[in-house]
Amino acid sequence: MLNETWPDQYQRMQRSLTRLRGAVAAEAPEARDALYHFWQDAFHLRDWIIAPPSPKYMHQETLQLFKDSAALGACRDIANGVKHLHLDRGKSWTASGEYAEVTGQSVVINMPRIEAVADWSAGEILSNESVGDSSTRYSWTVRVNGADVDAVDLAGQAVADWDSWLVAQDML
Repeated sequence: MLNETWPDQYQRMQRSLTRLRGAVAAEAPEARDALYHFWQDAFHLRDWIIAPPSPKYMHQETLQLFKDSAALGACRDIANGVKHLHLDRGKSWTASGEYAEVTGQSVVINMPRIEAVADWSAGEILSNESVGDSSTRYSWTVRVNGADVDAVDLAGQAVADWDSWLVAQDML
């Protein structure tokens, strides 16, 4: 693929995390796209790392990483759930053995406050102005190992777990 290697996929995952963190203030479809793409990019990094000419032991090493990391185990489940619509085959790599999944989406909409000065005796508004900006903020909940966690926090943990492992393998 265009002479790319695992570091290219690693950088793609980093960009996906940046987009996800920014997507909390995006439009609904873009926000959800960023959510799903992050999990796929983080999970697919494993495929790039274990692809030939990588040593055979990397397959088992990365498998253990995903089993040890709740965040990366969740990446696998969510990426596969997005790909297949739902998970109904195979075993989760999470500690509980239950599939991790996105269980909720919340949106907070802030509206500007309208301040008006009225002359009630004349029945007219003398001034009318907006105070503050309007904004929309999305958040998602992921259930992993029986607990509900913030998806963006979990994504950050997944990248931190990849970073720790890559440093320990002297790859980063």
